[in-house]
Amino acid sequence: MSKLILILAAFIGLAAVNPVSARTAMDKQRAACERDSHKFCSAEEPDAIAVEKCLRAHASQLSKACKRQFMKKGR
Repeated sequence: MSKLILILAAFIGLAAVNPVSARTAMDKQRAACERDSHKFCSAEEPDAIAVEKCLRAHASQLSKACKRQFMKKGR
């Protein structure tokens, strides 16, 4: 699996509450943001926190699908 799983795991705080829901959310986020992560933030991989900061710094350039993932639940 890709390093991106580790990166996107930082976005998911629900794992302890509902692992199935968290897995689904992580899969959706990975699918939505994987291309953007590689495009803008490959130098920060595998540091999940750095990648999240990088993606936020590039928010205006992210794909619509990735932006939606960041907007969910006030992310």
